[in-house]
Amino acid sequence: MIRPLYLDGALPWQVRLDDGPALHVSSVGRARSLYPLQRLARVVTPCHAQWSTPALVACLRAGIPVLFHDASGRTIGWCFGPRKRETTLDCLLREALDQPCWAGLIDTWFEASHRREMMAALRAMNTVSLVLEPAAVRSQLCNLHRQRIGRPVRGWLVALQRANAALVAERLHGLLGDPALIGYAREGLHLARTFAELMDWQLHAILHATPPLALLQAAPSRFAAAAIERHGAALHRCCGDLAGSLEHHLRERLT
Repeated sequence: MIRPLYLDGALPWQVRLDDGPALHVSSVGRARSLYPLQRLARVVTPCHAQWSTPALVACLRAGIPVLFHDASGRTIGWCFGPRKRETTLDCLLREALDQPCWAGLIDTWFEASHRREMMAALRAMNTVSLVLEPAAVRSQLCNLHRQRIGRPVRGWLVALQRANAALVAERLHGLLGDPALIGYAREGLHLARTFAELMDWQLHAILHATPPLALLQAAPSRFAAAAIERHGAALHRCCGDLAGSLEHHLRERLT
């Protein structure tokens, strides 16, 4: 079974390449673990982890996205391998990015998708908002979480966002294959960040569906890893739907 690898940000990990090929992962006071590359979907790692160059290159060659995050859980970068295949969306994106108005094409899709995802999150939490502005809606949803759970949920939400960002990177790499399109294909455009931001609304529904006791008894990183895997099929489907809507949007305007 192909599974993701999450490295706990609290430990000083060392990641080396072993025969197999496999990632040889170790830390102080922990027995070494081997993770065959053929069984890895993606890797989420703190930026202080010590990666050997052969280990990172092996992940890139195997098409395994690696996401690095800082001590506060914020994503600081992705590593992708070479492209896997050309797709219709791949071709449409290349054509769109060659247009002088490329930013407007993407922004129109993003605004419509953002509104749709916000409204879906509100419905999932059985509430409404008089102001459909992202900051206001996020604040409203976080207040609802806090009222239900009895404490702020930022730690759990940040951990979910980090895990979700890695899932998005893996999914986009499978859909597009070309890191040049997933990363900063143009100044101000990073599709991995864009898709993750849209899918972050799904995370509020995941939090809402989790019993308070289950949250309070779990460390944020462990909860997030388990929750993303439990809801992985729905999140993969959401990412695919977003990619499909972007493809449809671009085809209508470019053909």
